[in-house]
Amino acid sequence: MYATAVLVLSVSVSAPQLKDKTPKEPPIFGEWVRVGHTQAGQPVSTVKEDHHQVFTQDGQWEYYYGGKKGNPQRWSFATDFRQAPATIDIYQGGPGADGWRGIYKVEDDTLTLCLVNTPGQRPKTFESSVDQPTTVWVFKRVKLKD
Repeated sequence: MYATAVLVLSVSVSAPQLKDKTPKEPPIFGEWVRVGHTQAGQPVSTVKEDHHQVFTQDGQWEYYYGGKKGNPQRWSFATDFRQAPATIDIYQGGPGADGWRGIYKVEDDTLTLCLVNTPGQRPKTFESSVDQPTTVWVFKRVKLKD
């Protein structure tokens, strides 16, 4: 009996501990303001008016221009952060409706989206060129005022 207990104890001590291997979703939720824009390889000015995007935890995406949320456009979105890079689909209605397919990444307070109109093939890199006519948006997180 004592030998069995010692054997069980030694095996359990030497066994590798299970770790949480589930990747965490990048923190896309929140409000973002555009700081960079490239369309089909050409830079697009961002100085005319602010372009805001808001991603909510219930799958709603809204965007608006200017400093006020007077009349935002509201769509829905779905992400899959288990892909590399993480994928995003933005729908004018529900899944399968017109919208955008793309990839995204969040690095500190910077969100980068690379998108094509549906049903285009999802981009694999965060690049835009004449040969790869994607839209690349770069956003900075809007900080909440204290």
